[in-house]
Amino acid sequence: MIREEGLWVRSAAWRWTVVITCLATAMAVLLGPWNTPPKALTKPSASYKPLGQATAPALGQSLPIPATTRNGSWHDATFDVSLSPPVASFPPGTELHIIGVYEGALVNGQQEQPWWAKCVGDKSNSATMLDCHQKYAGQHTQKTITVTLSRSSVPKVIALMAYEPVKWKISGADGTNLQKVILAGYHGQDVEGVPAEVAVDVYSNDSSPCQICTRQSGAFYAYEKDSREYTQAVEKLHTITGLRPASFQGSYRSDRFYINGSPQTEQSGRPSSKAKSLTDSISGRVFVDEVVIGNMNLPLPEGSWQGLLYAQSPSNRGSDDLAVLVRIEQNQLAEMIVVRAQFVSDGRGFSRHLACEAKEIHAGSIESNEASGPQACYWVNHDTDPWIQPIFALAANRLAARSINLPTLLVNAGFHKADKHTALTGQYFANPEIKGMSSPNTLWEASPWHPNHVKQFPERAAYIQDRVQWASTWFQIFKATQP
Repeated sequence: MIREEGLWVRSAAWRWTVVITCLATAMAVLLGPWNTPPKALTKPSASYKPLGQATAPALGQSLPIPATTRNGSWHDATFDVSLSPPVASFPPGTELHIIGVYEGALVNGQQEQPWWAKCVGDKSNSATMLDCHQKYAGQHTQKTITVTLSRSSVPKVIALMAYEPVKWKISGADGTNLQKVILAGYHGQDVEGVPAEVAVDVYSNDSSPCQICTRQSGAFYAYEKDSREYTQAVEKLHTITGLRPASFQGSYRSDRFYINGSPQTEQSGRPSSKAKSLTDSISGRVFVDEVVIGNMNLPLPEGSWQGLLYAQSPSNRGSDDLAVLVRIEQNQLAEMIVVRAQFVSDGRGFSRHLACEAKEIHAGSIESNEASGPQACYWVNHDTDPWIQPIFALAANRLAARSINLPTLLVNAGFHKADKHTALTGQYFANPEIKGMSSPNTLWEASPWHPNHVKQFPERAAYIQDRVQWASTWFQIFKATQP
């Protein structure tokens, strides 16, 4: 009698499936998070932090705005506000062209390989195969899509969407009057071929590898026109640009698209310059002595300051404006000023500013800090994660797009004043790396710049003392500046 061989004997694939499943289950039990001690904090890339991570208490509420320690770093929560950049203003007749896919395509018609086909080494070794499974199973491979733009004087904005990670290659962008590029998707999107003067914003759930993009909050994508996702994407794009689609091309998978301007809107002699928001008088300008933010004057230290960005925060009491100015030396950030100017029309003033009352600082002074009354103070501190708050994350994106190195630590002199109608908070940051003093990547309380440790490092202590002396003098200038 011949005994029929079982599936285990007859199928090598079945044997591998059983072995891998058993090993994966065992590894999950042994190495799961319940068996792992807490890891030391690792900072994500400053260039692509999502915006709007935290929101400050509503203006006018009774609770004071605190100074917080989050992710091992000290912050003034005045800047924990979501941002509402002004809706972009484009030349008349600007067209919005949208492309959406689920995924791109591999080059030369290649097909995606299963995870086991990517393994190297001894495939009969169960440990090797388990390592391979963990590395490649469920991996999201970045694929490429080429988008060719036809030459046209019609101004256009293009929006490129995908669920999977895609490297969008823009062909022929020069001479097409391209105003803006918007990338959107669930996984990180990237782009190349965009002229340096054209802004690129990215909206994705995962971090984007794009080095020229400004990271924005909120992910969306669609590739089927008759879908709820498409309707949501169109509304999101209308909020961002103020435009309605001139064209939409969608496909589950593709490797190339072509965008042509609409013949009926083609006009000869149309200006190709990029129109800026009328409310943004900061970005791209150079300032000396002072800058006006939200109709309030902010004094500037000596030198020329470049306007890096301007944004607004939602306010139902008046206006709330934020801006960032920088000084660059030899491709390094030397100094940075981040300011928030608030105006309220109800005359109810502002909550106490608890950053004024912070204890673990190098120096500071409080002249007044009354709820709904006069406030004036300053403090000197260090920041070991200066890019975590929304306005700072946006600044990091702008600096990274200009290939400016981002320091991991800045020394900060903060100034605040308020009355019943206005509040002005300015953070004046200095980068010790300019003076040859590098800083380890540590938590705030463990930093050698911390007030409890800095005296052990004479060079750093002298640097801090210089900043303290400057801040005490500058406080008098800051207070005296009229709104």
